[in-house]
Amino acid sequence: MDEASFWRMVEDARSEAGADTERVAQVLLRRLRVLRPDAIWQFQELWGQAQDELYRWPILDAATLLLGPLADELAVQDWIVSHGKQTMRGVLEDPDSLVTLASDRHNARIDWFCGLPMEAHIAATGAPLPADGPLGPDEPHGKQTDLTNEVEVRRRFPRLAAYLDDNRWIPRPWERSSG
Repeated sequence: MDEASFWRMVEDARSEAGADTERVAQVLLRRLRVLRPDAIWQFQELWGQAQDELYRWPILDAATLLLGPLADELAVQDWIVSHGKQTMRGVLEDPDSLVTLASDRHNARIDWFCGLPMEAHIAATGAPLPADGPLGPDEPHGKQTDLTNEVEVRRRFPRLAAYLDDNRWIPRPWERSSG
């Protein structure tokens, strides 16, 4: 499986399942189960590479604004990847564009995608995926934004700040710090 096949598989699953992120995971699992074991492993490697690309402070900061404090960055990275290459590239180029996924924010913290390749590999071979792949980065790339600084947040993430203004029920990091 090459990168183009990987993204086609992800995007076809999203296209088939639409806005239902849980169903995207189910479609991906169904499609992974019919692949050869080496293709399943390659899919896992490409998914991991996409996660690693998203492991950046600006993206984690944007996700924190949209979702609140993050307990599991991988679930959020998986959620972004599940929306396809164009969405992921858009978030990489402009983390503030994460606001375009606001309608699906309820799925961002749910671990729909963790273990799909492993489950498919076990179904295909009776054995787990080999654990000899490279590990991702230890620390996020880039510089962390002080989310308690409202002026900085509004400068760096204007669309997310406007979203927070329109959705007062979502906690604002700069308001939590002042109490």
